[in-house]
Amino acid sequence: MMKRFTLLAMIALFFTTGNAQEKYGADSVKCVQNLSLYRDYYKQKMYDDAYKYWHIVYKICPASSERMYVDGTNLIEYKIRKASTDAAKNAYTDTLLMVYDQRIANFGKEGFVLGRKGTDMLRYMSDQPQKVYDVLAKSIELQGKNSEAGAIVSYMNALVLLEKAGVKTPADVVDAFGKMSDYLAYNITKYNGKPTQEYYIKAQESVESVSNSYLSCDILVEMAKKNYEGNKTNQEWMERTADILDKKGCTDAPIFFTIAKNLHATNPSSVSAEKMGIMSLKTKKYQDAVDFFKQALDMNQDDSKTADYYIELAQAYSSMGSFAAARTNARKAAEIKSGYGLPYIMIGDMIAGSSNCGGDDACAQKAIYWLAVDYYTKAKSVDASVAETANSKIATYKKYFPTKEDCFFGGTKEGDTIEIGCWIGESTKARF
Repeated sequence: MMKRFTLLAMIALFFTTGNAQEKYGADSVKCVQNLSLYRDYYKQKMYDDAYKYWHIVYKICPASSERMYVDGTNLIEYKIRKASTDAAKNAYTDTLLMVYDQRIANFGKEGFVLGRKGTDMLRYMSDQPQKVYDVLAKSIELQGKNSEAGAIVSYMNALVLLEKAGVKTPADVVDAFGKMSDYLAYNITKYNGKPTQEYYIKAQESVESVSNSYLSCDILVEMAKKNYEGNKTNQEWMERTADILDKKGCTDAPIFFTIAKNLHATNPSSVSAEKMGIMSLKTKKYQDAVDFFKQALDMNQDDSKTADYYIELAQAYSSMGSFAAARTNARKAAEIKSGYGLPYIMIGDMIAGSSNCGGDDACAQKAIYWLAVDYYTKAKSVDASVAETANSKIATYKKYFPTKEDCFFGGTKEGDTIEIGCWIGESTKARF
């Protein structure tokens, strides 16, 4: 009785709405009845019954509800999984694609919806990679850095399928890898500390995995050399190529130096200054590196890059032995980018390498390793991605901890606060 009353109330409400006919079709009563029925069955996970009533809504009032399209794709995928013949699967797949198109026609969000459509096409139509790629490429073009993680991964998979078919080139894959990595990095920063961040982190891992065979230094360097002359006035190409060479550890290559110099000479920017800083580090011109990384920070207009520039500046200071300045900048990186473990790893390494700061006796000299391990522990507590590195360093430096015998004559006991001097100027707790 209550359900019937609720349904009647809904119908009355819809009739009083000015755009009821436009939204709920010529037979708005039938539309609302079937909306209610499909939703009831859907909530109960009675998907065959839900599909029957959902399909009526889809046919007679396609503008009634955007949620109807979300539920509809789930129902159709259920039907695809249950289909016993290829013909039935293909028919439901065709329906699925039409539903996405109808959703765009009625509710817009073309780039977003095409990303979902393309991902499903890759799942059910991977033997037609060109069609899949075309849809996903359009989605990426429209959404740019706001593309969903799943759409980015599907786009790269479709592109690799086309490369294997001889339609696209390895250079196309490398170029797309650079652009998609930028989009993923933007969203990893944007959603820092939120559940959505994990989707983009996993997407980055997937993109690197599917692209990995194209990303050896031999291949990347050869491609950069081959394409440089034709692109040396193309700012976007040079920045992306320099980024990829940097990310994959290919910065010793002369072509990286050539690109970095050209970038900075023709159009100085935070990106070009950073690349010049990296080049200076490689050639052990540490003061030059410091100057270039400072320039990168001064010219930077991309907040997602700020922490990276600070950590690189810290590396430059560390390389020239200015550990206090290095620590200051590493801490700035950690403050700007929460959940970032690398700054703590770096500080721990500098402390562990400063045995001359410990003091005169064995206990004081080895106490720096307690403090270094404090930093490694902090690193893995805030950033799971550095846990393996941190644990390895903890295992190494625990072996050098002071023993009770080392500290006996100085009267140091378990839990005592130990002051570390020199550039460090910090304290730690004794533990045996």
